[in-house]
Amino acid sequence: MAKELRHYRVLSEQLGKFTDESTREKILSGMDYVKESSSPEVKAQWAYEVVKRMDEILDSETCIRVRENCTCLKSNENSIYAKTFRKLRKQCTDEDSYIDEVVKYLNDTKPLRRCGEVSRKGDKIISVIAGGRCACPTIREGLKQPISVTWCHCCKGSLLSVYKYVFPDKTCKMDIVSSVASGGNTCTMVTIYE
Repeated sequence: MAKELRHYRVLSEQLGKFTDESTREKILSGMDYVKESSSPEVKAQWAYEVVKRMDEILDSETCIRVRENCTCLKSNENSIYAKTFRKLRKQCTDEDSYIDEVVKYLNDTKPLRRCGEVSRKGDKIISVIAGGRCACPTIREGLKQPISVTWCHCCKGSLLSVYKYVFPDKTCKMDIVSSVASGGNTCTMVTIYE
């Protein structure tokens, strides 16, 4: 028996956390056909279908919360990122120099490079994580047409799990400016702290 797609399992779990059983069933009914061994085209078609259902059934805030928690990679307070941010914060005397050091660190960590090309514009941190080609391992090979940006909040969730440790005492907010999967030229996300 083929192994179920991890993304299907995690989506099912997150829908269970943020919706009721009836809503979860409406979104996932008949969607268990996708497997780890499915072709890239089948995986992408599955993603189109499931996100279309989410967009039709759920409000945008719930869609975002569900997808942000479907992330493949999630940092925690013991991650290399969080530890390095704490170290940099102790070394920097003011917030501006600290943010500059965070941006430098994120651009210099070649093995990690999860945050892409990082820059700063005032109080905003800008991450360009892909250009020209979708970076999502679930859909990138089978993507033939734009998909709802709802899908991309999963990748955003991965970045949020890193960036929230830059200022753990502040609220970290992130917006998707553009995404390749939804028709943009880059996957660009902007982070601010409140």
